[in-house]
Amino acid sequence: MENVFKMSLFMPPISPIKDKTTGRTVKSATLTPLRTINLEEIYKLITSNEKLTALTLEVRNAALWGDENTSRLLKQQTLPYVTPCGVFTRRRSDCLKEASGLVVVDIDHLESTEEAEILRQELFDDPYLCPALAFISPSGLGVKAFIPHTSEQNATDGIRWAMNYVHCMYDSNHRQPGKGVDTSGKDLVRSCFLCHDEGALLRIKK
Repeated sequence: MENVFKMSLFMPPISPIKDKTTGRTVKSATLTPLRTINLEEIYKLITSNEKLTALTLEVRNAALWGDENTSRLLKQQTLPYVTPCGVFTRRRSDCLKEASGLVVVDIDHLESTEEAEILRQELFDDPYLCPALAFISPSGLGVKAFIPHTSEQNATDGIRWAMNYVHCMYDSNHRQPGKGVDTSGKDLVRSCFLCHDEGALLRIKK
């Protein structure tokens, strides 16, 4: 039987939106998921959803013009996101309903979209990682990979293993601050923004 990886889908924003003048919160962060979503649905969303394509273009255009602050805010305020480690009743580590068997690894701040595309394929082809899904990040200069962990590992151990492996095998040249594997989040509820990538790679299990 095919193993269907499931996780929670959240609508934006991932953090509160505040009025620039007063600093008061005008829209609270989304803490409750919209629904449960599987990997094939995510693949279809990021490869063919027109609205997500337009939102991603806005994020990348801001980054292209060097406006990192606007790009970051657009990402946080407009892009949907998922919790790759599983299905949650609320965006909190103690609210896990069903583990997915997946962990996410992020590699950020690459030199070009072309470099990201090459790395996307290299990660997908890695026989030890065997990502279920790999796609270019919202900025266009990074890669996100959803990686299965063994039944002997819990998700936290799986995240540490995957991060360490990717860092050792693919990250050795990135010594500058902020470049390479994003190690900022190792908890179960770590979120992953969804964005358009028509070249996303999905592993079909038979």
